[in-house]
Amino acid sequence: MIKFIIGPKGTGKTRKVIELANQALEDSKGEIVFVNGSNRRMIDLNHRIRYVNTKEFGIEKMNEFYGFLSGMIARNYDTDQIYIDNLLEVGRGDSDELKQFLFDIKKLSDKFNIRFIITLNGNPDSAPAFLQEYIA
Repeated sequence: MIKFIIGPKGTGKTRKVIELANQALEDSKGEIVFVNGSNRRMIDLNHRIRYVNTKEFGIEKMNEFYGFLSGMIARNYDTDQIYIDNLLEVGRGDSDELKQFLFDIKKLSDKFNIRFIITLNGNPDSAPAFLQEYIA
């Protein structure tokens, strides 16, 4: 399953995704990973959630980020849920690269039964058509 939380900057998307990750600990049977491009909200996450700052790994593009996520899953097949805060801050790309990234993580989600919750800055009403079915 893949869900996008889309909204303008400053509307509480990060706070919401942190709350969702913390709540997921109650039902999760595997590892929960929270991915961000900084350390700014790390303290708000429960210590049992694995926190990854992508800036430490030099990720700059969507295809690099996809490879990074694949490696995390390969490292731990018990990964159950991955929360990605501000996708375009983590891996930069245009609409075509975002579409390819979505296609690729959909395969990961289906194959390994991983839930992806992703925040994205923008207006949900003007999101590309390929994202519409995934908007929460």
